[in-house]
Amino acid sequence: MKIAGKKILVTGADGFIGSHLTEFLVNGGANVRAFVYYNSFNSWGWLDAVDERIKRSIEVFAGDVRDPHGCPDRNGRL
Repeated sequence: MKIAGKKILVTGADGFIGSHLTEFLVNGGANVRAFVYYNSFNSWGWLDAVDERIKRSIEVFAGDVRDPHGCPDRNGRL
């Protein structure tokens, strides 16, 4: 499957696997929106340690996937 140019939402992007998946997708040319768990420290978890080029290439959205009112729809809107 070709991922270049695809819009992809990664939930759990702040975790170990999610952060590596996010890096892989960005390096493959995908347009990535990273959904991270909100915390009061404004930390992106494992994404804090990724290359700055990757950070500039993603749109990070903090929230809780269990909250249906705080999750983006398929078009990226709340």
